Amino acid sequence: MLEMTLDKSKVQEFLRLLGENRRLFAPVKDRMGTKFSEVADPSLVCLDGLNTNLSPKEVVFPQWETLYTFKEDHANEVKLAAQETLLFGARPCDARALGLLDQVFTWEGIDDPYYLRRREKTCVVALACNTPGEACFCTSVGGSPVGEIGADVLAFDLGEQLYLRALTERGEALLKEASTLTEKATEEDKQAVQQAAAEAEKQLQAIPIPKDLAALKESFDAEIWEELGLKCLGCGTCAYVCPTCHCFDITDETKKGVGRRVRNWDSCAFSLFTLHGSGHNPRTTQAARYRQRVLHKFLYCPENFGEAFCVGCGRCITNCPAGLDLRAVLERLSSLAKVT
Repeated sequence: MLEMTLDKSKVQEFLRLLGENRRLFAPVKDRMGTKFSEVADPSLVCLDGLNTNLSPKEVVFPQWETLYTFKEDHANEVKLAAQETLLFGARPCDARALGLLDQVFTWEGIDDPYYLRRREKTCVVALACNTPGEACFCTSVGGSPVGEIGADVLAFDLGEQLYLRALTERGEALLKEASTLTEKATEEDKQAVQQAAAEAEKQLQAIPIPKDLAALKESFDAEIWEELGLKCLGCGTCAYVCPTCHCFDITDETKKGVGRRVRNWDSCAFSLFTLHGSGHNPRTTQAARYRQRVLHKFLYCPENFGEAFCVGCGRCITNCPAGLDLRAVLERLSSLAKVT
């Protein structure tokens, strides 16, 4: 395992070197805080914030993309020429989320070429959380503020320098590429990392997660959903900021015989999400739609993939305009499961 340190005064040079033959995505400041963006100037990279408002899943799963263009009766598939990409500064929860998305887009042997082409070209350097955010609860859902899942390199902020640990062959090759800027990590560095990791995990409080799937199924008709549905605005914010939400719609856009087929993010919170061509909608109420979102992550995904599709990043909590707190919902569901 390759373990190196990088003086923080050399971070820009480090990114400039690695970005010569790659697209570089990293956190940058915007009017809402920070966001992941393609970066041409490494001086714009901001590593001081906590979670960005939007997750970096758009790097491998764009919010919208054109699949085909067509004119009258002739169609042309848009060729995806994915370039080598460096995703730098993703938090461990976001890196873990990519590992979950990998399962979705290869489920039951059906591979999504658009996602997988980008994913295989992306090297992920995750930045451990020294101080988790107030809405974070990653340890309650099997994660960690210093988690390694989904990352090729895990970085720790040690004050004057970054500690870099290669986790995969791709990550090791990346660090070797920048070896002129780094130093071999010392035992003191490794001890500092262990201490920082322990301190970070201490800051997170455990919340109850409903794991009795049979009891969760019994909650389908519980009154809690009507109560939560009255609060939910159906705006879809939670799905758009979530690093594991992966629903999409495909539409054809045409004008005067010329058009394109586009894939767009979608959300089960939207009233049109399950609308059938016949006009029938099996989820006519916001209560049913909110229930779908929660049970999808904590019941249906564990049934299909063996784990909940929530990484505890807290974005749905901090960005919900109605103030719905998923942690409180999960606590109530856990209590309900015990009662039933």
